[in-house]
Amino acid sequence: MEIMRTRYENSLFFQINSSAKYFEKLFEQFFKEANIGVSATEHLALTTIYDLKKCCQRDLAKILLKDRANTGKLAKSLEEKGLVKITPDIKNNKPVKILSITKKGTTLIEDSHKLLEPLCIEIEKNFTDEKLDEIKNSLKSFKETISKALKTNI
Repeated sequence: MEIMRTRYENSLFFQINSSAKYFEKLFEQFFKEANIGVSATEHLALTTIYDLKKCCQRDLAKILLKDRANTGKLAKSLEEKGLVKITPDIKNNKPVKILSITKKGTTLIEDSHKLLEPLCIEIEKNFTDEKLDEIKNSLKSFKETISKALKTNI
């Protein structure tokens, strides 16, 4: 017997929101079971710093869509674990905190990406490359449309 779905459950907003929640749970579970030493959120921040080589805390907050206070706690946690170095600096005549990845952080990212690769392959094998590109482009377009409708910037 098929379960009746509400109008909300059939909506685009529900599908995107529930997919995001499942994705988040999947990676929380992965990082907990793999015992990598960081949470999924910390890993995302560390990967961003790794890719950029260094970035200021404000830029990291924008990329992760988090407020600066939350990003500050995240950066401090990564620093306490020896994964990033926080250096005070000046950018556009304002004091900033520059985050750079340490050797230990680089090793963690490179090792964890090797562990993550089979999971990503398992998920992505259900889609063609064209379909994956279509999904990414559609989600990017949807995000941009929503961001224009917001009265505040994230």
